[in-house]
Amino acid sequence: MSTDHQRELVHTRQISCRAFRLKNGFLEIEATLSDEKGQEVPFRSRPSVQVGQFMHRMSLTLTIDDDYVIRDVRVQTHQAPWPACGETDAAYRGLVGLRLNAGFTRKMRDLLGGVQGCTHVTELVSQAANTYMQASWPDRIARQVAVTADPRQWPDKSTLTFVNHCHAWRQDGETLRREYPELAPPQE
Repeated sequence: MSTDHQRELVHTRQISCRAFRLKNGFLEIEATLSDEKGQEVPFRSRPSVQVGQFMHRMSLTLTIDDDYVIRDVRVQTHQAPWPACGETDAAYRGLVGLRLNAGFTRKMRDLLGGVQGCTHVTELVSQAANTYMQASWPDRIARQVAVTADPRQWPDKSTLTFVNHCHAWRQDGETLRREYPELAPPQE
């Protein structure tokens, strides 16, 4: 590696997602996005965004129940380059009642795609949904195991959607054979 390789920071995007358990057992997912500029961003019709200033700062909170259903949504555009940017915040209430399952992304895009929503907040919805799946995993597995240890007999088949949705959890992989041998194909 060359020692004369020099870099200049021009942009920092930070996305943070945190999951909290509420007293009623639901999970509340808090997601934030910020874009900090490392170089000046000039505009024609407004003042420039200066080095160290934020171009975007947005937050999204989803409350999701044990059945993967969104029960509440709160969005706030704290900082954005244009006054119109926060005008779509209330549109995200349209997610209330949607279930995080196959087809969720399509339904979300139908409701909030294009000019109906904000590109950055919509990105946070996807991140928050993924965070919910991670945060709720131990509870979902525990509910299934309480019924039976055999995953082939679990009443909620959606708990098994991880199989073949990632390299490590492929049907013929070592991870599945070790963790859930009942789901792995017989070895030849």
